[in-house]
Amino acid sequence: MKQKWFGKWAAPLVLAVSLLVSACGTSETSSVGAEVEAKDLVVGLTGDPVSLDPHNATDTISSLINYQILDTLVAFNDKMEIVPRLAESWTVSEDGKTWTFKLRQGVTFQDGTPFNAEAVKTNFERLADKSKKLSRRVLIGQFIDKITTNGDYEVVFQLNTPQGPFLNNLAVTASGILSPKSIKENEQGIAKNPVGTGPFTFKEWTPGNQVVLEANQQYWGGKPGVKSVTFKPVPENAARVIMLETGEADVIEKVPASEFERLKSNDEVQVISRPTNRVLYIGINTTVAPFDQVKVRQALNYAIDRETLVNKLYEGRVKLATASVAAQTFGYSDVGAYPYDVEKAKQLLQEAGVKEGTKLRLILAANVIQDRPAAEFVQNSLQKVGFDAELKILELGSYLETLKDPSTYELFVRGAAASTGDADSVLSDGLLSTSATNYSHYANPKVDEWIKAGSAQTKPQERQKSYAEALKLIKEEAPWISLHEDVGYVGIRKNVEGVEVQPTYIWDLRKVVKK
Repeated sequence: MKQKWFGKWAAPLVLAVSLLVSACGTSETSSVGAEVEAKDLVVGLTGDPVSLDPHNATDTISSLINYQILDTLVAFNDKMEIVPRLAESWTVSEDGKTWTFKLRQGVTFQDGTPFNAEAVKTNFERLADKSKKLSRRVLIGQFIDKITTNGDYEVVFQLNTPQGPFLNNLAVTASGILSPKSIKENEQGIAKNPVGTGPFTFKEWTPGNQVVLEANQQYWGGKPGVKSVTFKPVPENAARVIMLETGEADVIEKVPASEFERLKSNDEVQVISRPTNRVLYIGINTTVAPFDQVKVRQALNYAIDRETLVNKLYEGRVKLATASVAAQTFGYSDVGAYPYDVEKAKQLLQEAGVKEGTKLRLILAANVIQDRPAAEFVQNSLQKVGFDAELKILELGSYLETLKDPSTYELFVRGAAASTGDADSVLSDGLLSTSATNYSHYANPKVDEWIKAGSAQTKPQERQKSYAEALKLIKEEAPWISLHEDVGYVGIRKNVEGVEVQPTYIWDLRKVVKK
């Protein structure tokens, strides 16, 4: 017996709130009336994208921009439920391995190429190709056995194993559909010139200055309400806030807590705060001594006063993390945070033979401004238990390159964001031994077994149990120091309506109107 969906996803997903931000309400359609002249929207971000190839980008800024250019087969609505996008309906076989999608007709890529089943096949065969070494292959490509087409508008995915989070994984930007022409003729150029079917068309990218998108006037979902979107990298908090206040920027990300009260008195702007499904953690390189010892990693966890970090350093504007995934994520289980115990930490270090003054390098990406206080807090905490801890702040591109070489760091600061709303996207990405983005290089066959089970199972209660077992083992072996769950703060001028902010840090700008 096949199960069939027409838009609404039937399985439990994220118990999180996303927000459709508006000063005075939002438009029901993405196009504006002919009497209203579309304006340009300027967005202040904390940094540049790393790559605009959706199948190879792992940073949030790249995904946020790509979301405006590309469409996916299915998408999340404002309640984080699965709804149709380029696929109008779908069915799944009883064994959970065969998925058939009926595709939307009359859609054209921004280069004029028609969207059809062959285009979908080309994209996912690329994602599944192990030789291409695409970083997002772990999300969905590794599970694809073969893809076939039935006419121009039906595509069939044959998976090598059932996948509980399959639809979720199809809904994220990593599964964005690129023009097959661009894949075949300019694959190396995709990272700097993506071509999709989305509401905005890529125009230019000047690194360090701006990324400019133009409204896709032929967009199948109705033309956007703004003429263009310009994303500007502004890593300095104060500069970004000033841009918002003066009107140089219409929307900015990651408003610093220190500016909240002052911005409240400004009648022209608003600051929106919402919980996210991102856990800030310190990853531990388990391949280098002494951090290859469980006792040492546990000691690092005991050395951190998380309560002080959350309630004093961040003034209660974040939430204590009690697992490697956030509480709003499907698969979350409260395994508890390590208590603060300096004496226990010192005892474990002594038992492990760690000498006073042992050096360690903690690396942090410069664009994640909100994570720097936590990184400095952890640096100071580790110095108190005898480490010579150096904090190295690197530009995002350099940071990601450094992570590829485990000889260049001992610890790293990173956010575990469940971009799919499912624990699989965090655990398979960051803790599965075969993942290219497991920068802790943590390997435990039993943890792998539980993660893979949770991914392959289709019954929610079974998946929940598998992830609970994995999270317990991860806490015990401590490849991460989980610190806190983020809260996202977005600044928006009040003449801007319709910015949809999701718990995944992704914004949907297709319905934005600037008055």
